[in-house]
Amino acid sequence: MDTEARVSEVLKKALQVTQDQITPKALLVEDLGVSSLDRFELLMGLEEEFSIELPEQDQEQMKSVGDIVSYIQSHLKNKP
Repeated sequence: MDTEARVSEVLKKALQVTQDQITPKALLVEDLGVSSLDRFELLMGLEEEFSIELPEQDQEQMKSVGDIVSYIQSHLKNKP
């Protein structure tokens, strides 16, 4: 399963949204209705799924689904 599909699965599970709502341009707060509690659950799910740590300063830069996918892809490439 590719990164985008794995991110979609975590989003669906954490946010109770449908696959149709999850697009690269979908904004977390505006389009998917992510609250601060949802964000916490989402980030914990992503950290677990990809075995990476998402520093708080990096989390703030993730505004869309595409941002999350790009961030994870770039960090997986740099992971030993």
